[in-house]
Amino acid sequence: MGTAHSETTASARPAEREIVITRVFDAPRDRVFKAWTEPERVMRWWGPNGFTTPVCKIDLRPGGVFHNCMRSPEGRDFWSKGVYREIVAPERIVCTDFFSDAEGDRDGDVRRL
Repeated sequence: MGTAHSETTASARPAEREIVITRVFDAPRDRVFKAWTEPERVMRWWGPNGFTTPVCKIDLRPGGVFHNCMRSPEGRDFWSKGVYREIVAPERIVCTDFFSDAEGDRDGDVRRL
């Protein structure tokens, strides 16, 4: 297998409160899509180095929810949740994303950017 290559671009639209992130991977499209949409695969890579993902739930459909937990090396849990707005397999995923608690309620302690 050759050297992996990826490219990331991001743009912000403050008036729309939206961030668009585009990333190009040197990997088959189906494989990348599965890495983002199958809980057992997401749990292998989600979060910063040293973190684990002990919980990952995905309801992959427009209106469906994802809810996961990143655990730091010190044992602190960071929960997040989002709602899928658009799924075009295997090329596009549009979703919201916010910090939550373990029950999936929006975390009011997180400061907004």
